[in-house]
Amino acid sequence: MPALAAPAAPARLPAARPTAPGYFERPLPPALILAAFGLVTLPMVVLSAAAPTHLLLWGYVWLFGMTHFVITISVYLQGANLRHFWGTWPRRLLFFGAPVALFVAFDLVAAFGVRSAFPVFALCFLAAVRLFDFFHFNRQSFGVLQMFKGRTGVRFPARLKRCENGAFLALTLLLFTTFLAGGLCPLLQPGGWLTVADFGPPPADAVFPLGVLQGIAAAALLTALGLLALAAVGLVRTWRAADRPAGLGFALAYLGVQAVSALIGAVSLPLYIAALAVHYVEYHVLMAPRCFRAPLDPAWRVDRMFAVLRANRVVFYAAVVAVAGLVTVCGAAGMAAMGRLDVAVPPGYLALVAVFDGLFVFHYLVEMFIWRFSDPHFRRQLGGLYFAGK
Repeated sequence: MPALAAPAAPARLPAARPTAPGYFERPLPPALILAAFGLVTLPMVVLSAAAPTHLLLWGYVWLFGMTHFVITISVYLQGANLRHFWGTWPRRLLFFGAPVALFVAFDLVAAFGVRSAFPVFALCFLAAVRLFDFFHFNRQSFGVLQMFKGRTGVRFPARLKRCENGAFLALTLLLFTTFLAGGLCPLLQPGGWLTVADFGPPPADAVFPLGVLQGIAAAALLTALGLLALAAVGLVRTWRAADRPAGLGFALAYLGVQAVSALIGAVSLPLYIAALAVHYVEYHVLMAPRCFRAPLDPAWRVDRMFAVLRANRVVFYAAVVAVAGLVTVCGAAGMAAMGRLDVAVPPGYLALVAVFDGLFVFHYLVEMFIWRFSDPHFRRQLGGLYFAGK
């Protein structure tokens, strides 16, 4: 009988190609964010505290702060987002009606001298803007922390997320308490029942009695420190349980960096702008793929214009820096004019300057929604850009 043929060797299947890492899964973007603390935040804090120079401060505000406000418009005006904003009446009111109302409100407050005619209303208006500012800063820190954690591929317990959110909310309250205390942490002002150090009088008058503000500040500080400690312990435990997943050290470092940044501003509000350096840098780092890799619709004129602009990154950022420079000059000129009592500032000029003030709050409002992974529209936009296969 014929010899049996040897069984054929199984066909080799082609090796599966590893999925290319998403933008935020690469080492460079998170490294740039963390490096900003040592390279920008600390030097600016030292220079602002030791020998503040207006030229240096305005240069920093222009290149870091104002550009981060201006670049929001590049996402807001993309055709896909405009269609999404116009899709339902609630979204129309939120993304179109609310920004118009904000700009009109700032115009009315500035042009009609509300600050001098209605000081109580002006104080409440300013306090609401500053609270929105502090909340925006800490809310972004919380959101970016989740992206740092997402790099690890580990599923974290929900209680850890609640703990982190509570810590950043407590830091928001601590910053707001410093604002109400005149710009210096109430625990560092003389004459209070909880004074821990005497740093002298605050830059401005306090809104509430020092004793009340000290109690609120102490409660917010202890809550923030306690929740931050719990969050750090939770991250370390998860790190060990998951056999030290890559990237969790970055998440722990980011939590500490942004907590320290918020505490710097809570100590002295004049240092707050310098403490925002990581906030500014991380925004530019995270906006890069949304500006240069987001799909555009050639049927929309604004998308065709944006496609031409983003074809060359040097040209794109030059335009951002130029517009931010205009905003900075107008803002500085408006502040200088309103600070001089011997100059009658025309209402129309104040209304023009107020438009640039409204840009800040417009940024705070829009940023609350365009980064939500819970929104199906933005989840489709963001997931493929930052995390591969998620």
